[in-house]
Amino acid sequence: MDMERTLNYGRGVYTGPPYEFTTSVNNLRRLPRFGHGSDFTTVFSSNLDDQVDYAAGLIALFVFLLIIFIFWTIVIFVFKVMGPENAGFLSGHHFVVPDSLDDDKNVHKRPLRVRVVFLVATGCLMTFAFLFVVMGLTNVNNAATTMGKSLKTTEQLVRNAEQIASNLEQVGTKSIEIRDAAVEELDNLCPNNPNIGDYVGMDIMGIAEQAKSDLTMLADFIADGLAALNEKLALVQSFTASADDATKSVEFWGWEMKLLVAGLFILPSFLAVGVGLVMLDVDVEPYQKALTYFFMPLFAMTTVACFVVCCLILPVSATSADACSGGGDVRGGPDDTVLTIYRNLLGDNTGLIFQFIGFYTQRCNPEYYPFDFLKTYLDDLDDAVGSTNKAFTAMEDNQGLLEDQCGRGFDDVLNIVDDMNDNLKVLRKQADLSLDLVKCKNINQLYVNTVHEAGCKYSVDALAWIFASSLVISVCGLIMIMLRSSYYPVEYLDISESWDGLNGMGKMQPTRSGSRDSAESVGPVIVREVAHDSGPPPSMIVPETIKVSPSIDGEEFEIGQMEFRMGHA
Repeated sequence: MDMERTLNYGRGVYTGPPYEFTTSVNNLRRLPRFGHGSDFTTVFSSNLDDQVDYAAGLIALFVFLLIIFIFWTIVIFVFKVMGPENAGFLSGHHFVVPDSLDDDKNVHKRPLRVRVVFLVATGCLMTFAFLFVVMGLTNVNNAATTMGKSLKTTEQLVRNAEQIASNLEQVGTKSIEIRDAAVEELDNLCPNNPNIGDYVGMDIMGIAEQAKSDLTMLADFIADGLAALNEKLALVQSFTASADDATKSVEFWGWEMKLLVAGLFILPSFLAVGVGLVMLDVDVEPYQKALTYFFMPLFAMTTVACFVVCCLILPVSATSADACSGGGDVRGGPDDTVLTIYRNLLGDNTGLIFQFIGFYTQRCNPEYYPFDFLKTYLDDLDDAVGSTNKAFTAMEDNQGLLEDQCGRGFDDVLNIVDDMNDNLKVLRKQADLSLDLVKCKNINQLYVNTVHEAGCKYSVDALAWIFASSLVISVCGLIMIMLRSSYYPVEYLDISESWDGLNGMGKMQPTRSGSRDSAESVGPVIVREVAHDSGPPPSMIVPETIKVSPSIDGEEFEIGQMEFRMGHA
């Protein structure tokens, strides 16, 4: 690999892929912030007001959704406390309807409608519970898998860097040995003729001094470079290990999530079966009690867990979408977010770190090419290789003359110069390998795989689906809890044309049929007290209509017109 190719490795040769906004990112970043900002990069700015404003928008999202669920839950409790007399079936008690043989179809309209709504909500809940797993948790797994691949790639790069560091260490050790031997030999290169350079027509002593200088520079450079490289490798290894531990700790499919998902499938199934039995006029009282005292409480707790998850996921989803949208006025995706955060933290510093970040995150834009600083070093290295080549060739071609003039053998000197040349070539090769290791294609693909794919595609998609699914599950669950009377049989009021007579308290009791499916009572039927005296009892006129209000919407059933007169026995 020639010097020009090395220096321009990655400059204009490879262009990284652009970030493509996903539907999830576009939808989540449009979430209302109630007048607050949505620029994620302000979190890393020095402006405290901007940081507070962004955080306030996320808190407002959380509180807004939580208030809705809390209010709905309170309404359910209020209906329960109001009881069937005031809240009807919404209190969780049986439907109460008149036993009308003439209009049986219309009498059953409301219970049927409510049960259909209950079953539709059950089906919708179970569908989104399935999507919660398939689209939500699967994308979490995809994100973790993609991140794992990125970490493995990073580990491979680190191993290659460690190999280069090991090779450099060997080069450095050998350079010091060669330097010490060269100093001993070159200090007494030609004892019989110190002006041997004039005799042979070349500056032998100058070349020797330059070789000593190059070897000293080489040894010092390797020592300093190795110290910096080992320090950076230790940081990368520490970061990789931490990221790997964090990835493994993200266990969304633990026993807690399995229990929640199982509850979202099993509990609604039992409730739906109970509604189906009632619709088929099958009365299984033990099963209804199991639904009331076991399955429904468990389902209510599962629903509460879902809307807590929903409320917590919402601000996290919004934050992820903001981070993947870009910073400032330019919505350039996560690539723009990275540079904007850097500027917020370090200002307009355009030093080497900025060039590295810009080059690898901005699709290998040549504007940010960070390796120009190596040109001087590589030039010096090539000059050193050339000078040692020249010295070796000159000495080898004039070895006999030099030995005659200097009165000493030159085999050791030639071996030292040859070793110097080989050592410099090895160092040059390691420089090429180092540049190949950090070429833009390698690092940019690692960045794209980690940030674009794992961070801004799979992770945001997972959060979007988990939020949407838990939202629908929560709404459907609350609907089912509110309409839990659907799995109870209907209570029928039977007002006969005759009265059973007087009870012991002097009240007239109308005959009421027991429920066709249940023996539970449905609340009082108001009757008028009868006064007794010594004379013939007066005729008593029963009110023309007896009205029963089984629901909270004010609808009343008028049950017949009856007149009953009582005389002497």
